[in-house]
Parts: sequence; structure tokens; C-alpha cells
Amino acid sequence: DLVHCNHFFLMPIARRLSHGTVPILLDTHDLQARQFALINETMPWLSPRATYESMLARELEAMRGADLLLHLNAQEAETFGALLPEKAHALLYPAVPEAPTGPGGPDIILVASNNAANVESVIWFLREVAPKTRGVTVKIVGNVDAAIRSQAPDQYAAYKHWFLGRVDDPRAVYANARIALLPTVSGTGLSIKSVEALSSGLPLIATAQAMRGMDEEALRLPGVVIADSAEDFADALSQALACAPLDDSARRVSPARRYYEARFSLSAYKANLGVLTSALINAGAVNRA
Repeated sequence: DLVHCNHFFLMPIARRLSHGTVPILLDTHDLQARQFALINETMPWLSPRATYESMLARELEAMRGADLLLHLNAQEAETFGALLPEKAHALLYPAVPEAPTGPGGPDIILVASNNAANVESVIWFLREVAPKTRGVTVKIVGNVDAAIRSQAPDQYAAYKHWFLGRVDDPRAVYANARIALLPTVSGTGLSIKSVEALSSGLPLIATAQAMRGMDEEALRLPGVVIADSAEDFADALSQALACAPLDDSARRVSPARRYYEARFSLSAYKANLGVLTSALINAGAVNRA
């Protein structure tokens, strides 16, 4: 009745399975040609075999074989809508596992794995924001520590005691936290750690870049402070520490948590996907009849 293809690389198989009569639903993920172009920028010693334009052309041609394109973030939906205006498009946020909403604790947390965007963001935070927050201790969770030690040794030495390194369950760190920090200054696509932070119901201090791929409501949520300069970020942290911590019940009904449940919970994904697939299946049945 329906072929759900999760990447354009697999479209040849999807077309074969559809026999030209069954509708195909395709997840687009990020614009892949752009991802490869970004990778090429980090390897100037190795000339790419393909140009961005040629990769994009192949990507778009494969997507034209689908009946409905599912986009996983708002920016992507806008981009692909402009590139393929003749196709049907829908925004369907992915289901992201929720973080605990309690019991709560004293920790100020910053979760970051070791990728280029996270490394750049943590270095910015340590260089520009941390010196303006005297007397504050932040727990930096994730395997970003090795890269900071290598790329910003002075900052690592100054704040070595902040780094916890890799933990088995980073989402559990939210359980004992008071505030979550998202000092994101680069990156593309939807930020999963930002979605996790929203699901925790914690007060958040974030840059606008941390909320990329989400709709405008994410930038106006009560309890989420958007601060793009180092001074504003440090001031927001001081103000958040002056407020009483939220308990589990308050975090579970917070605007951030409700935003997560309406868009990124498994139940929301199932419900929205069900509506889209039912419409496609019914349309396919009519066409076959």
C-alpha cells in the first residue's frame, strides 16, 4: 500500500518495491549535498571529486520519484519547498527520546558530544561567557573534553574540573539539574540535544542558533531565554540562578516540555505520520481503481 523510504540514497529500491503504482513517502533529512560540501571544507588538502551543484542535482532527481517529501525540520522544509516546488511537502519532526523531568538538583549542565559544531560552541562559552560568571560551576557532559584539551588548552586547563567526559546515559544528567545551557554558535539541521533539553522541562539559556530547525514559537517559550551575546548569556545565567529551582511537577507541565510533547514525542510523531500516510494510501487506492 505504501513505501516509506528513509533516505534518498535508497530511492532505487523504493521505486522497485512500488512497481510504479504504490505511493512513496521519503524522509529528506538534511540537504545531503550541503553536508558533503561542509565536509570538503574541512579537508582542503583533498580535492573533491564532485561539485556541490552536481551532488545537489542527483539528490533532487532522486527525490522527484517520491509522492510526498517529509522534512525533519522547519528550515529544511523551506529549502526543499523552494528547490522542488512541484512536489508535495510536509514538515514532520522526528521522535526524540525524552529526558527525565526530575527529581531535580543543583547542577548547571551543558551537554556536548565531540563534533565540530559542539567544540566551537563550548570554546566560545569558555572563552567569552565563563569569565563573566564568577563563582558558578558548570557540568560539561559528553566526550567533547578531548577536543577542547587539544584545540583550546588554556580554556581546558582553566575549567578542567567542569568536564565530566562521556557518561553512559547523558539524558539522565537532566534529572539532577537546575538549569541547562545551550551556547550553540554553529551547526546545521535540527539540534537533538536542544530537543532533549526542552523535554526535560528545565529553564534553558540558549542562543537562537540552538533552536535552528524549529518554528518561531521555540524562540518565545516562557522559561527559555535566548541570549546571543556573551554578556546577555552570562546575565541570563545570573538571573536564572536567582530564581527558585523547578521541581518535577513544575518541569513536567512547563511550556518547554509541552512544546516537546506536541512536536517531538513519539506519540506526536505517530499521530502526524498516521494522518499523512492515510491520505497517501487512500489517494493511491483511488488511482489504482
